[in-house]
Amino acid sequence: MELEKRVAIVTGASSGIGAVIARFYLNEGAFVYGCGLETCADITDENFAYQKANICDEVQAAAVVKGCQEKFGHVDILVNCAGVTGIGTIDNTSVEEFRRQFEINVFGVYTMTKAAIDAIRCSEHAVIINIVSELGVKCIPERVAYCPSKAAVEMLTRCLAVDCGPRVRVNGILPGLTETPMTKMRYENAPDPEAERQKTRNRYILKRMCTPEDVANGAVFLASDRASFITGDMLAVCGGGQFITTQ
Repeated sequence: MELEKRVAIVTGASSGIGAVIARFYLNEGAFVYGCGLETCADITDENFAYQKANICDEVQAAAVVKGCQEKFGHVDILVNCAGVTGIGTIDNTSVEEFRRQFEINVFGVYTMTKAAIDAIRCSEHAVIINIVSELGVKCIPERVAYCPSKAAVEMLTRCLAVDCGPRVRVNGILPGLTETPMTKMRYENAPDPEAERQKTRNRYILKRMCTPEDVANGAVFLASDRASFITGDMLAVCGGGQFITTQ
């Protein structure tokens, strides 16, 4: 098993990509301490624990780290997966919404990493993985808040790699658009949901949507010893979408 007996904190573990990463880590022999805004996570495993928390709050982020240490003894891996998306232009995106996306997508990553870094530095397998987005390295229309917030996470990841090395490896993953509970509504509310899904598939060289399992496979690799000489980099899991600039 790639992650046997390693301890991972996974934010956003109650649904979507975070939940699938948590399950993949458990299948690879890891102990997983999840957190999220929901009361509980739909994962039943003796090696899994969950804590409701707003990781943008310093006190709650610190409580997650403390809870993980009390439950599993230490922290080897932090996966910053919690985030939000949003559609809008400068004309219809409020200041409050712009701030909200930055608060969760950027400050949440920083706050959680700040809370966990001392514990992670004590590990012989110290890894931080940030779930960024293909839209952190390119822009598309109507993402005036989301693209800049994910671009900030991309650069934050590189800065953390420089500051936290050589002890801690820090990398990011660039998922393509993935149908999760957070994004499903945009398809269900479309006049023709399947046509809208096909439009998304056509954005990518491989002509399909990204799946949570695609991202989780990348997260297992980056956390494992097979990636032991990789830091400060972005793993593009977006079917070539990072090269295509138009919808």
